[in-house]
Amino acid sequence: MKTPDVIVNGKDNGEGMVIHYKTTKGTDVFGLAIPNVYTHTDWDLGPTWCYLIAGQKITLIDTGRIGNFEVFGSLLKSTGKALSDIDRIIITHSHEDHDGNVAEIVSATHTELWAHTIYRQMISYHPHVTDGATHPELPGSCRLCRMPEGFYYENCLPYHKERSSLKIDFAIEDDQKLPDEDLNFLFTPGHSPDALCIVLEEEAIFTGDTLLPGITSHPSLAHAFKVNHRILPEEYRQRNDVYGLMNYIKSLSKIARLASQPLKATFPAHRLFYNGRFNLLDSSERAKEVIQFHIDRCRDILRIIDGKPAGIEDVVVRHFPPSRLSGMGKGLAENEIRAHLEIMEECGDVRWTDGNKKLVQLTGSENYLDAIESF
Repeated sequence: MKTPDVIVNGKDNGEGMVIHYKTTKGTDVFGLAIPNVYTHTDWDLGPTWCYLIAGQKITLIDTGRIGNFEVFGSLLKSTGKALSDIDRIIITHSHEDHDGNVAEIVSATHTELWAHTIYRQMISYHPHVTDGATHPELPGSCRLCRMPEGFYYENCLPYHKERSSLKIDFAIEDDQKLPDEDLNFLFTPGHSPDALCIVLEEEAIFTGDTLLPGITSHPSLAHAFKVNHRILPEEYRQRNDVYGLMNYIKSLSKIARLASQPLKATFPAHRLFYNGRFNLLDSSERAKEVIQFHIDRCRDILRIIDGKPAGIEDVVVRHFPPSRLSGMGKGLAENEIRAHLEIMEECGDVRWTDGNKKLVQLTGSENYLDAIESF
């Protein structure tokens, strides 16, 4: 990928930057780095990169973290475009650092809102469906939320209420193509059940959180399917094709095997620019690297458990460095370990020794290798 031109310089982590890339066919692509500040942790994910495609239609991919409508408008001006120029918004998935300002932008522009067909269920409330949800009173995307209750009511309540009232003008189906606009949509669940990547002119791919430089996306848990299957569209209720690490690995494999690979440009939602430099990706090679990363993590988890039952907290502490376990980090780390254990349990490589799934032991097999490597 050629290095994009910098229109506006930002912070060392990329926040506040605006960049420009022109495709071989002459389509202008702008990247806007919207602040992505989390409280209760000192870990820096970097800003959320939102992208403006100035093609047949002016298309905005993602809208950034909640509370940044004014910042978005300011960065947009530097591209030579105005809010009124935006013809449609495409949301890559239903997390607050990706669709956080969407209600304000739609209200200001009356533009079309596009998202995967599951997105509607993720932003809607389903209080009548409990099914083991820790927070059945929250929208579909947050029914298993691990954030402190005070954090939710302080930061997320207005955003969720506004988001739930949105009209989805175009529900994108799995791997849909728009030949007239040279746009292809890849359905890439695993991090989120409604996750999309967008391919422009078989040259540039916008990966959302599915593929990131330097870090790996937090996988959802396959357990979430038991909690949420009844809120999903009918065609996704019978079999889990949208939650868990194995579905994320399937999505990575889909990117790696695109017929148009190698693509010339990859635009991730985080860390395109970080630590004072661009992190330019080959999407196929990076997808393979991330799959190998998860194979290696499974191998390390088995090494830690070894010959006797191990507590999930012990596995977490022994696998992750202390810097990753501060604040909210410990809960996120436990979820990541559980996502790997779900695969190994399904493959018969581990079993839980207690009903609360706190103690796990080996069975002696390593079938997860064949299961993952098949992709």
